[in-house]
This record gives sequence, C-alpha cells and structure tokens, in this order.
Amino acid sequence: MRVFDPMAAALLLALVVVGLGVAAADDGAQPKMQSARDLFNDQPKGLNEHLIAWKLIYAGESFGNLTGGLGEGAIYEGLAKLGVGVNLEKLAGWSDAAFYTNIIVPHGDSVTQRYTGDFNVVSNIDTSDGVRLYKLWLQKGLDDGRWSVRVGQIAADKECFVSDGASLYLNNAFGTFPTFSANIPGPIFPLSAPGVRIRWAPSDAFSVLTMAFSGDVGSATSNPHNTEWRFDGRRGALGLGEMVYQTNQAADATGLPGTYKFGGYYDSKSFPDQTGPGTHRGDYGLYGMGDQLLYREPLGPQDQPRGLGAFLRVGSAPQSDRNVVTIDCEAGLSYTGALRSRPLDITGIGFALTRFGDPYVRANHGTGHHEAIVELTHVVVVNEHVALQPDLQYIANPGGLGGLHDALAAGLRVTLSY
Repeated sequence: MRVFDPMAAALLLALVVVGLGVAAADDGAQPKMQSARDLFNDQPKGLNEHLIAWKLIYAGESFGNLTGGLGEGAIYEGLAKLGVGVNLEKLAGWSDAAFYTNIIVPHGDSVTQRYTGDFNVVSNIDTSDGVRLYKLWLQKGLDDGRWSVRVGQIAADKECFVSDGASLYLNNAFGTFPTFSANIPGPIFPLSAPGVRIRWAPSDAFSVLTMAFSGDVGSATSNPHNTEWRFDGRRGALGLGEMVYQTNQAADATGLPGTYKFGGYYDSKSFPDQTGPGTHRGDYGLYGMGDQLLYREPLGPQDQPRGLGAFLRVGSAPQSDRNVVTIDCEAGLSYTGALRSRPLDITGIGFALTRFGDPYVRANHGTGHHEAIVELTHVVVVNEHVALQPDLQYIANPGGLGGLHDALAAGLRVTLSY
C-alpha cells in the first residue's frame, strides 16, 4: 500500500499555489529575486555595452537509481555550451540589432535508459552524444523595443514554455510541457530548426510572442548536428503563440511579482494513429502557467532578496488518437535564501503528473495511465562561476504503463559558468 500518493500531492499543491497567488501582497518596493533561470542562462551578458560577448557553461552530473525501475546503478553525463553574440549596432551602426550563435556538446550515459526506465527522463541534459549547432539567429528591435524580430536557427523551448520556478528542477517534465515534447517532433532540446520569432510588447505588463518553424526537425539521432534543415512542404509547418502578463515587475512596485502565460501550438503535418496503420492530419495543444512570489522577507540596505515562490503549469493535447500524452500538470514551491548566510541558494520541491492517452495505453498493453514525479532539489551558489545542485527524485510508475516498480534516483550536478 502506497502511503504517499504523488498525484494527490501535486493536485493539492496546485490548489494551494493558486489560492496563495491570488492573495499575494507586499509592504514596499523591493529588488527582483534571483531565479534558477538567471543563474544558468546561456545568453552572454554585456552585449549591449560591448561589440562581442561570450559565455561558456559546463554542467556535469552523476545520477544513480537507488531502487525500482530497471535496476540499480549510476552514470555520469555532461553538457558543454558555448555562446557568442555580436552587437551589430557597434559593428555596423544597425541600431538595436544583434547576432547570436550557440554550440552544445552533450556526452555521457543515461540514467533513464539504463536504470530508471521513466518516460519523462530524470535529467534535462540527457540526450545522445555529439556536437550540435543549437542556435544561429539574427535579431532586430523596432519601435523603441516594442517589437522584436528574430530569424534563423531557433530553439522553441528557449522562447516558449518557460517558467522561472520550474527551471529550478532537473527532471525533464519541468522543461517543455510533456504534451508537446512527447507528441510533436519540434525544435526543443537538443534540436532546433529554421524559423522566425516575433515578440510584441505594447506595455511593460503585457506581451505576445509568435513563432513559426519549417516541418519535421527529425530526432536527436537522425539529425545529430542540427544542420539538416528541412523545408519540404509535405513535412508541414509548426506555429506557436504565447501571451504573457506580468504583475508588479517595476522597481517601485509594492506588490509581489508574478508572471502568467497562456499559449498554444498547431503542427500541420500528418501523425500516425496510436492504434493502427492510419494517419491524422494536424495536431494541436494548449497550455497555461503561472509564477508567483508568495512571500518576501524584509530587507536591510545590503541584503539580497529572499523569499518563497511558487509555480503551476498545465498542458493539454486532447486528440488521443494521435497523441501519447494528453494532459500534464507540474507545480512546485521554492525558497531563495532559506539560510541567512546563504542568500542566493535555492531550495525547492516540485511535483509532476503526466497522463497518457487511452489508445496509447491499449496499444502498448499497459495497466497504468500516468507517471508521477516528486523532486527535491537544492542549488548551492558557490560564487558567480560555480553552483552545486544535489537532487532527489521519486518516480511513481516509471514509463507510465505499469510494468516497473517505483524508482528513486539521486544525483549531484556541478555547473561552471564563465
């Protein structure tokens, strides 16, 4: 008999997050609190002030499965990222324009494939080895920054689906929504594709982002270097849109900041039926998410911001005849600076639930319909160049079909940034 039900815990936390987010308030203006996304962002800083800026990040980790899944054992894997940006205004006088390219080098083994057997993947840097051209784009700002146009090789999951709170966690379920990543062969890590991204921000609080990509980007093994650009019309086209509403983001805001997003996508190519030889034209999904600071500690003149934040995400891909995953939900709580002597460290607990479509379950003779995850993690910021992240994940029903015992994975990630 299972004493702790991850599904019930995730739904309960979701209700708590929504309730507390509506009631969030604060006493006075405060600086922005640092998030895990700020710590591990691969975009080089200082490009507005310099002709060229670069950033090198290496994340290395050891993960082991302690019980359940496919068996017990441990692995090492890593990911190197090198990004270079060029300020085209300083180079050629083209105002508010920039060029950026990024190369990634994933390597190592997979704890999911060897030991846990989970569907969502324990580590968000787990992929096939190789050297990949990940980003290669040109960006131009217009109308005093209200419009931004980006053209080139783009990764959709670096533009859409992004939650500051969810970015703390290492399990891939907290990255791109499983309702997208499991169903659509789109430009998400480690893949990217030629496309265009347009962002319109009529105010500081509201913005709209739209993206369009060419066809099927293939897989991590069929497109090993991200250099196979496919423009065949039979592969269809992928469109994404996302609306963003932010509250209390200004430096003099007296309330607690929050960010809320609603989006959707449509892919026009044909998708195989989950139970037979037929195909279906087109696929779509919808999603929503919110990040809300719930409590901020009073600050002294030299203090770093500290407090409690929460996030909630829900994704839906209702066409179960062609989709593996039909619903996913992720939620979590994190505290920045729980120890006064460690103001930048972040401690978090996250819950994820992935629901599989009935046709997929029947076709694979499954006895279960979901995979649930509880993740405990803690980021130790050693300095501006080094961070350590111990991590523990309990995975209920790995793979989602009922064939494996619950798994318990533990690991340590070290991130170096220059």
